[in-house]
Amino acid sequence: MPSNYVDNVPLHEVIADRPSGLEHARLSADFNPTSDAGTGIAFAPYERHFRNTESGKAGVFCAICHSIAATRDTPYHTLARAASAAAPEYVPARGTASRAQLVPERQDIFDVPDASAPNLGYAVGAGSFRLSPHAIGFPDRFGPLTAAFTGKRDFYIEGVFRTMMAYEQVDSSKHHGYHEVLLTRSELCAGCHDVTNPLTIANGLGKWVGGFPIERTYTEWLGSRYADRPGNRNFDPAFKRDCQTCHMQQDYGQAGTAQSLYHDGAPQEPLRGAVATDGAERPYFSHHFVGGNSYIPRVIGASMDALGAAGPYPKLSVFSFTSADERSPYHNAYWTDTESRGAAAQQARLAWDRLRHVLDLEILGPLTATPGSRAPLTIRVTNSGSGHKFPTGFPEGRVAWVAVRAFDLGSGRELEIFDAIWKRTSRGVGGLTREAMRDPTLPGCRWMLPAGSPDPYAVHFKSVATLGDGCPTLDLTYAHAANLVVNRGGQPIDQQGNPIDRDHPRGLPQFRDRDGDGDIFDDAFLSDTRLDPLPHAGATRVLDRYTVLIPADVAGPVAVTATVYYQSIEAIAALKLLGNLADTDLDFRLEPCVLGGRCDGRIPSSEPAVAEGSPPVPMEVRSRVIRVGRSEPRGEVAIATYPAPDAADVYRDAVVKVFLSAPCSGLDATTFTLRDGGGAFVPASVDQIGDGTWALFPHQVFLKANETYTARIDGRLCRFDGHCTSTRRVWRFTTAPMDAAGKGDTRVPPGFVRGR
Repeated sequence: MPSNYVDNVPLHEVIADRPSGLEHARLSADFNPTSDAGTGIAFAPYERHFRNTESGKAGVFCAICHSIAATRDTPYHTLARAASAAAPEYVPARGTASRAQLVPERQDIFDVPDASAPNLGYAVGAGSFRLSPHAIGFPDRFGPLTAAFTGKRDFYIEGVFRTMMAYEQVDSSKHHGYHEVLLTRSELCAGCHDVTNPLTIANGLGKWVGGFPIERTYTEWLGSRYADRPGNRNFDPAFKRDCQTCHMQQDYGQAGTAQSLYHDGAPQEPLRGAVATDGAERPYFSHHFVGGNSYIPRVIGASMDALGAAGPYPKLSVFSFTSADERSPYHNAYWTDTESRGAAAQQARLAWDRLRHVLDLEILGPLTATPGSRAPLTIRVTNSGSGHKFPTGFPEGRVAWVAVRAFDLGSGRELEIFDAIWKRTSRGVGGLTREAMRDPTLPGCRWMLPAGSPDPYAVHFKSVATLGDGCPTLDLTYAHAANLVVNRGGQPIDQQGNPIDRDHPRGLPQFRDRDGDGDIFDDAFLSDTRLDPLPHAGATRVLDRYTVLIPADVAGPVAVTATVYYQSIEAIAALKLLGNLADTDLDFRLEPCVLGGRCDGRIPSSEPAVAEGSPPVPMEVRSRVIRVGRSEPRGEVAIATYPAPDAADVYRDAVVKVFLSAPCSGLDATTFTLRDGGGAFVPASVDQIGDGTWALFPHQVFLKANETYTARIDGRLCRFDGHCTSTRRVWRFTTAPMDAAGKGDTRVPPGFVRGR
């Protein structure tokens, strides 16, 4: 609720703090955003104190971003704001008239403060943005559009799209608008996505918590091939992108990643259209604001209703986290009104679209093997689609991992995989755990993983914070940066040895690069196994630890599949922080009913599929086949479908799937298609999402209500041995009526369907 924080800073109490002279102000003494106000519900609305008001519930709504005018240094920042800028960040408009009237010659801001600085002279850090009171009250709105016609070209944006891009003028009939260069640069996003703990305290172990790098998404981008910034030796002009020209180029059918925004080495044209009623067609930035979270948007729905009011949402009980009894619902977060949620939103599907265009995955192995032998595998994973680490953001449960499975196509049984690192054999690697277990990667910590966790023996991509005791923590408020340079008193110091405190608030904390990889922030964590952005060597991980154990009685051939899954919040964090929003039946364990996890009989209904907790989202799937002895494929490729032929009341956000009896090529958006009741083609993408499962993703996300659709496979499917057959399969299904509950089983089954 950023607007309520602004409302609760009395302007008459803004002062210049001594001795630094920095602007300083306290929040109103009676502003407690978490207070229940006697209701028993945390964050209770209290209009008189501007607490959780209608604008507060709306969160980061239009006027927040579009009234950002300048930046300010925040505690323990790591990139300094320009002390003497070549161009002013912002020229204030003082008065009650419009900005155009008050500062006509400087109403639009085209120049960054310091073009020679890596951060262009802007402050970087969570909360580093400054809102313009004039912009809020008049109203003025800042963005990429200009107030006055310039006739000039935006050469910076032209460098992204490699086409002529003129500055576009705003239609000011609704409100005044002005060009603010900050809103077209990644430094704007750094105001929320380079998060540092600002607390000037030590935790219970005596370890300093201020300066802990909770999130470094902007800084990760700053050293990537995408960042056109002074001093970035990794910059590649062919891949120039800021946050806005990736995430705000995502739309229906366009994933908005470095994999989808280029074609044959050239950038795709910018999004173009009329984005306002009766507006002119022009290049635009989309406002879906999608990352990789396909879970929370489904849990809470749209934040606003059709009229712009705050939508319904679950409410946090003030009794959350008050019980030491692990069998109490109040040991973790506890929510009331759990069925209250906004309308279904497109962000969950768009997040899956985005995730499917982030990584490159390759699996290599022998083409042939003999019964009773071993088939070694090599798996290569590359972060080729995102301009930051994968995963990026808060280390509170964001995790990706590699799953490996092998199946005897002749008998249908799953085969064992040997892991040379763990020296263990298992039937597949990378499922979800069925029971609580101690984390084997941390033998001295007694760190318990609940049921529904990603297989701890699999290769994970994640970061883990610590309090400073060599063990994990979910309490990021008290996490300690393991490589932070401190003085004898434990306080962070700057390069001159000064403690960073009220006397030296602009000092830059120092971090030791313990592993010598050039990344000073990965060593702040207990562990950081995330994939770097290109062109860093850490963008690619090569795994040569897995071997398929081929039994002597194998029927063959053997199909091997590697999959990268992603969860936006893994089980241990979901249970703690989401409580009964994740553990919906309150039995103190997650029953996801997918990927080998526990199941109580519920049938997943969401896309991606899960019954409880965050869905394990299949990002990339690759298969290969090993011919064993003289084994040959048996018969034609069998096909099963979802939805089933003539199914009724199908979910409107259905992902249409086909399940095959063997790995095949030939399924794509030209051979696997969907048409509506009028025969119109439904634009869609097609991707492998399971061992033998391929999916059709309609670009529009939500299909028409109560409409009969026709799905069709019509083309040549080719098996691993090069044998191709013309395949034609047609089936129909009908979607649920508007506002009616749909039905279906959205799970992706393991392995392959059995041929007839």
